[in-house]
Amino acid sequence: MAVKYPAFRKKFPLLVSSSLLALQPLVLPFAVAAEQYDCQVSASGGWACAPKTSNAALPARPVQRDSLASSEAADGKTQPGQAQGAQATLVTESRGKGLTSRSTDYSHLDWVARENLSAAQLAEAGPYCAGAYVEPIRPGMNDQTPMSEAPMFLSAKASRYEQDEQVATLAGDVVLRQAGMQIEADEANLLQAENRGELIGNVRLRDQGILVVGDRAELQLDSGEAKVDNAEYVLHKSHIRGNALYAKREENAIIRLKDGTYTSCEPGSNAWHLKGNNITLNPATGFGTATNVTLRVKNIPVFYTPYIYFPIDDRRQSGFLPPSIGSSSDNGLTLQTPYYFNLAPNYDATLYPTYMADRGLLMEGEFRYLTKNSEGQVGGAYLDDSNDDRKLQSEYQDQRWMYSWQHKTGLNDRLLAEVDYTDISDPYYFQDLSTDLGIGSTSYVDQRGTLTYRGDSYTARLNAHAYELANITDITPYNRLPQITLDGQLPFQPAGLNLSYGTELVRFDRSLRNGQFSDENGALTDWYDERIKGLARANGERLHLEPAISLPLNWSWGYIKPQVKYLQTNYDLTLDQQGKTSLLAEQDYNSSQSRGVGMFSVDSGLYFDRDTQWFGKSYRQTLEPRLFYLYVPEEDQTDIPLFDTGESNFSYSSLWRENRFSGKDRIGDENKLSLGVTNRWIEPNGFERQRFSIGQAVYFKDRKVTMPDSFTGLPNTTSLKDRGDYTSGVSPYALEYLYRFNRDWRFSSDFNWDPDSGSTRSGSAMFHYQPEDNPNKVVNAGYRYRNDTVRYDEASGNWVVGGGDYGTPGSPEFIKDYYKVSQHDFSVIWPIVPKWNAISRWQYDYSQDRTLEAFAGFEYDSCCWKLRLINRYWIDYDEVSLNPSLNDQADRGIFLQIVLKGLGGVVGNKVETFLDQGIQGYREREDQAF
Repeated sequence: MAVKYPAFRKKFPLLVSSSLLALQPLVLPFAVAAEQYDCQVSASGGWACAPKTSNAALPARPVQRDSLASSEAADGKTQPGQAQGAQATLVTESRGKGLTSRSTDYSHLDWVARENLSAAQLAEAGPYCAGAYVEPIRPGMNDQTPMSEAPMFLSAKASRYEQDEQVATLAGDVVLRQAGMQIEADEANLLQAENRGELIGNVRLRDQGILVVGDRAELQLDSGEAKVDNAEYVLHKSHIRGNALYAKREENAIIRLKDGTYTSCEPGSNAWHLKGNNITLNPATGFGTATNVTLRVKNIPVFYTPYIYFPIDDRRQSGFLPPSIGSSSDNGLTLQTPYYFNLAPNYDATLYPTYMADRGLLMEGEFRYLTKNSEGQVGGAYLDDSNDDRKLQSEYQDQRWMYSWQHKTGLNDRLLAEVDYTDISDPYYFQDLSTDLGIGSTSYVDQRGTLTYRGDSYTARLNAHAYELANITDITPYNRLPQITLDGQLPFQPAGLNLSYGTELVRFDRSLRNGQFSDENGALTDWYDERIKGLARANGERLHLEPAISLPLNWSWGYIKPQVKYLQTNYDLTLDQQGKTSLLAEQDYNSSQSRGVGMFSVDSGLYFDRDTQWFGKSYRQTLEPRLFYLYVPEEDQTDIPLFDTGESNFSYSSLWRENRFSGKDRIGDENKLSLGVTNRWIEPNGFERQRFSIGQAVYFKDRKVTMPDSFTGLPNTTSLKDRGDYTSGVSPYALEYLYRFNRDWRFSSDFNWDPDSGSTRSGSAMFHYQPEDNPNKVVNAGYRYRNDTVRYDEASGNWVVGGGDYGTPGSPEFIKDYYKVSQHDFSVIWPIVPKWNAISRWQYDYSQDRTLEAFAGFEYDSCCWKLRLINRYWIDYDEVSLNPSLNDQADRGIFLQIVLKGLGGVVGNKVETFLDQGIQGYREREDQAF
């Protein structure tokens, strides 16, 4: 029998009785007679009604009770399909022994074993889960119609209506459905006078992602309120389950549990669960609450709280975040207990109170916001530092503080405003204290504000950028106050020409530190800033204009792009008296400097491809030669200071650069031809199996423009103009290589070899393994080498090419090969046995014969909880002294992380930081994990 009722809740009892009477036309005159009728759908689609010979097999109408906890009839006998009263085994009574299931395979909870999941369902399941909760497809499961407006559908195999009692009895696969809610049972009694329904036997209440299973239920027909006795529940998307003495579904779809449990563990597992007197699950907000809550691990209580607020899906909630516990020689025992405030959907806040035994209580917090046109965060921290180890050091403060503001806003569809401003109390802040505000620089912090306007063919930017040093070993950087740029193309492009331009006006300014620096022992040393002499002490404005004309020609078989560019730069400088007196005698100071340099280049390339086979596999092989000619005449730039310029390291990509210097204070003279070729092997499905690139530049003239020989004004024994790579006729060979053994395993490498010296300038090689279908496996093995950096040596005041030693041989501070890079890096995450993974990393520096970082530990990962225990050793760059030999200090720690899936971390989320930074592929592994 199936009946559909319209959406008029007030008239529902009348509709029930009228429909049943229509199906049984002889009921009225024989309402008290023994003869009853069964009606079912006939083969023709109509109704087939037949009188019952006996009504003994029909369900008897139960006696109305105030509570559904009792299921005995008026005569004291238990009716078929009813619970056995006090003798029945309730689900909630057996929680200490493990769940007594209503089905041996937990199918009553929509549980599907892993081997029966589809590919899409398997991708959503946790890697160590034996299955997943799969909500079956049913009519109306996504119906969002309000209950007050939705019709109700009823179906059953048999029915009976007693007019005097105004009770309709349904039996056999009873289904009641209204909007997105559906209730199933073996039997049902619909009480017209009370507008209420009683359901008996194998009750299943479904409501858009929630399943509640019980023995008996009471349903309010006009509101959808329901109460299910001896209940089990499942939240399919959240992989959450539990049980309760009874569960109530309110009119607003909120579920309330009496003496209930909550866990993300799969059926049959009691690894952990929450047990509370009263648990509320609110699907509308995505959160749940519980009172008098005990966290139980293997049914052993380990934690109690009178109240808890927890997520039932992936939406945010207020509450304590996982605490972190640690210990260090600088701060002593450290305990952090973050608290998250979910203030509104578009803004929130987090407080990070951190107690350090040697320093006191650090209060740090952040506020994040998101509006229609803007986003950002405001943060701050304060500590009354009780550690006086630095009291003799220059610029030290015992009142430690930091504040920051990051902001972006679209003032309209073309104008963007940005702010990134951070200030700290002293330059030792980040050496002594860590931060959770996402400020990672240990050299300086930004103080920047920018306005950007994007036109149809141009971009204009107004920028003010200052720096606050976060250490004492770096030279004070230049501030840009302000910087104005205008870049774009002319609105008309005649005859296929590309007419572009770039402009910049910027003021560079800095206040160098004078006098002497006092270290933690009171010993005095000159600041590095005191070693800055001559033009390096200049401030000033720089105007740069860069018009260009190019003719890009592109075909399917190649391309060519000739270009002419002119670079005009004007300076208006100011120099303090110390800078003037330290200039060399032959170097005259002129506050106005200008430089105009023309540049001509031709970039071209060809595309060749063919179909071939390699080891029986088909490939599309390409050969892509590239030729780049660059001519830049020499221009004397020795009277121009360096505001924002450095020299880039050599690599394959530098063969195609227009300027070997970064910034605009040096335009390198060039007369070179760069030749390179790239070879690719591409499979028919588009997968690039292999890529190999090699190239070299041929120089037709020695390079004369270079960095200044020295910032000190003292003569050097060797001029940078005489360095080998400036007088060589060819550049080093530059190679890049990538080979993918498959989609899981790849090898990448770059290599730069100098034919003049017969030595390697730089190179790296890295193996990376991470299967797509099992990202839990990660292997990285790599090596990198570099001995060709161009750097300014603060200790000597000179520019130095390549690696080198620090200090004078034989002196206490001497460090051999301090600036040479020769390191290997090995990291792995690998399953040992099911659910157990090994985690390790070893980064070693061959130049100084020391380990930079090493950690090893294990991870236990189950369907519903995870544990990590890691022992870590690392070099902590404290930078407390102008002598780098005193800056590298080793630190050690043991880190524990426990995560209860579905509830969050319990302790140790700091572990995530160094695992993410140290192991390539770790983030991808975590993002794909359940």
